[in-house]
Amino acid sequence: MELKDVVSVTGMPGLHKILGRNKSGLILESLTDNKRFGTNPRQRISVLSDIAMFTEEEEVKLAVVLMSIKALEDAGTAVPTPKADNDEVKAFMAKALPNYDRERVYTSDMKKLFVWYGMLKSIDLDWANLDKVEETEDSTDGDAPKATESKAKKATAAPKNTAIKKPAAGAKTKTTTPRKMGS
Repeated sequence: MELKDVVSVTGMPGLHKILGRNKSGLILESLTDNKRFGTNPRQRISVLSDIAMFTEEEEVKLAVVLMSIKALEDAGTAVPTPKADNDEVKAFMAKALPNYDRERVYTSDMKKLFVWYGMLKSIDLDWANLDKVEETEDSTDGDAPKATESKAKKATAAPKNTAIKKPAAGAKTKTTTPRKMGS
């Protein structure tokens, strides 16, 4: 399994594997209890291969961070649990990604990352090619200029959770006018 086949669904715990699509969304299977369910268009779904973490210079793909965590664990450093002390979590994150943005990456994000790592470790994820797959997705021969433009836009974009909802271009807005009183 590859990282592009695993998603996180807002409001639902854990990670889920994409099984297929239906006319209104995706068909997913939970990695924890293997229950299958369909999504609806209102649910926010994040593909793990598209997620990046903020650093002081640029964003780093989740695959790179996961590989760094795996290397630390293979070297004998224990990955913090979700109940670990915040200082311990921050210290481990500083080892895994030394230049992470300390203002925009919260401790809760780090704990969620470590939980996700534990889940991904328990499935048959292709760890050997995890970072190689990400590189080939980002750089294709035909759209090299587009890739650099999108990275520049991503680096200056605001975090998704702070976006202000605006009406779509061309969308009609409801205006009210006072009614005339009858004579």
